[in-house]
Amino acid sequence: MNKENDNDITSWIHQNRNLDVAENVVKNVIPEKFDTYFKLYFPIIFENEEYGQIKKITYLEIAELSDLSFEGKFSAKSFPSYISPFITASDEDEYKMLANLQAILDDDQSIIYYGLGGENLPEKFTDPWASIGPMNNLPNIVKAMNEFAKMEIVNFPSYIFPKNQSWLIGNIILQSGVLVLGCQEDLAKKIRAQSEIEFIELEAGDEYFDFGDK
Repeated sequence: MNKENDNDITSWIHQNRNLDVAENVVKNVIPEKFDTYFKLYFPIIFENEEYGQIKKITYLEIAELSDLSFEGKFSAKSFPSYISPFITASDEDEYKMLANLQAILDDDQSIIYYGLGGENLPEKFTDPWASIGPMNNLPNIVKAMNEFAKMEIVNFPSYIFPKNQSWLIGNIILQSGVLVLGCQEDLAKKIRAQSEIEFIELEAGDEYFDFGDK
């Protein structure tokens, strides 16, 4: 990974994040400069091996089955205890979701991929890193980051954005199962018009993740 000037590349993000709010608030992750914000869910599966049941399920369906409000911070930690053990994910479905996301973003300019580093990652990703390339580099970068993962996407770049900074995807809470997107209205219309990726529309001051009992 190219580590040259990664502070310069991402300075506009770090200088404009609001770290005075909780880490699960949108503007803690994404600068408050976009028209619209979304939470994008990675796909999930309900699997009960005892009864041979396996089916794709949405977060909205789980909320409705559990009589819970499908609001901004609804996430896997919001699931009731009688459902959580049966929820899993498939990397095949997750990479299809990324392909759908690429198609929606449809950006032909250079894309910056940036990671904060961390433990339990392949060696080249353990320190902060940055890479610049086309939008179709996304699946290869994610696969490289998940070299040691078995069944699903565990690791994802901390930030992805085009050179003109017209949109930004943030992923700061590890293994949250969601991405946070800030964008302008033209891209927001595309998100609203599609049905392949489950989403909730947010505002900058909204919570987007439920820490459960934390």
